[in-house]
Amino acid sequence: MSARQFFIQLYMLSFLIIPNTNGLLSNSLRQSNDLFEPSNVLNSFLSYEDIKEFMLLTAQQFADRASVEKLGETALGRDIDMFVINPRAAKTVILVANLHAREWATTTSALYIITELLYYGEKYPELKDIRWMIMPLANPDGYEYTRENDRYWSKNRSPQAGGSVGVDLNANFAHMWDKNDKPGTPEDRTYRGPSAASEAETIAISTLLEDFAFDTILYVDMHSFGNHIFYPWGFTSEPAPDAKVVKAVAFAGADAIRARFEEYYTVGTPSALFKSVFGTSLDYCHVLAINACVWLEMTNSGFQFGEDRIVSYGEEAWEGIRAMAIKADELSNLL
Repeated sequence: MSARQFFIQLYMLSFLIIPNTNGLLSNSLRQSNDLFEPSNVLNSFLSYEDIKEFMLLTAQQFADRASVEKLGETALGRDIDMFVINPRAAKTVILVANLHAREWATTTSALYIITELLYYGEKYPELKDIRWMIMPLANPDGYEYTRENDRYWSKNRSPQAGGSVGVDLNANFAHMWDKNDKPGTPEDRTYRGPSAASEAETIAISTLLEDFAFDTILYVDMHSFGNHIFYPWGFTSEPAPDAKVVKAVAFAGADAIRARFEEYYTVGTPSALFKSVFGTSLDYCHVLAINACVWLEMTNSGFQFGEDRIVSYGEEAWEGIRAMAIKADELSNLL
């Protein structure tokens, strides 16, 4: 069955389903209707349209505890959407996936996390008081371009000077945007943009962080690939002087992944583990005094991978993010 056939049948059947009191499908419905198994969504790489349809129909199905919010619109007119779970909770975790278009593992993992929290939320009672704001597709124009034209495209698709296209969204945030002594040209893969926060996608995420800075205990910018968890700062080799909390949170994520999967994630600043980077969402998040801001560089097998790895990568990402959310929640209670 194709993803679109699944969504059509889901839409037709959704009117016949009444969620039980904790927002989960009853066992009898789940057993009698395999269409509602999350595995049907996690067995292929979905298009932008399919992802959008999945989010809308899932939010309809779990209307008592989920919603979809439009945060903006791209240069090519696609919606920048966010999926919200437990909207009335006091504490917030924000997950952003696919700022870099070719990093499909982040999108599939974000969808995996949505299904885990909604279909199997009873397994995670420690997370029941957390509001989850998840953007599975922060760069929809770039993502669709990787599906249809260039699998390794990274930027968005906004028109630039001289006929070039695209901005590196993770170099376009306002903090330290202008301090890069090698800013590049519009043709470059890492082009930072004509000005700080020039892109609709950057504005959407920046506004979200600003609006929920007081309530957010954890922000995770999901990337691939490399098995790293970065904490601030990105622009200098020196860690942020107040990075004690986020460092502990990052190590909690790395330890959890290692314990379950025997995958080793290194923890440190981007400069220490990679290189100095400017205008990142990581650093912008940190200057807003959000409790813990991390950059998760997940998977170690490259940008391309088979559909049979979607679930395993989702499990790995979720193990680390869940551990980081628990640790961030614990430490927020001490502040």
